[in-house]
Amino acid sequence: MSAASVTVFPRRTPPTILVVEHDARLRCLVSDELRFKGYKVLEAGSAGEALTVLGAVGIDLLFLDLDLPGEGGGLEVARQARSSASPIRVILSSRTRTGEEVPDPFLLKPYHIPEVVDAIARSLNWPELPEA
Repeated sequence: MSAASVTVFPRRTPPTILVVEHDARLRCLVSDELRFKGYKVLEAGSAGEALTVLGAVGIDLLFLDLDLPGEGGGLEVARQARSSASPIRVILSSRTRTGEEVPDPFLLKPYHIPEVVDAIARSLNWPELPEA
């Protein structure tokens, strides 16, 4: 079997996702759906909280609102995640497109929750779990 045909899964099963969103209602909706799909989910509501979690816990994917309150906002959180010693996939979201070029997948708000779940599953190369 060639290396190109091998499916690579995240280092943890289930993958750990950090959902960073300042709107608590939206953060809960996204997090609850991801938990329902079998992911381990951590949450943060500000840039400071996100940086604390990133410094303390290994995560596989960061779903990040760029419009965060706090020093540096979402772009600073994304920069720090990308410079982490362990690889972290990043998906960004915002109500407006950022003027800065971002190398990560981007979802424009308002988005549909299944859109987020699908983007995360694709980014992690994680199979869709059967409905319970």
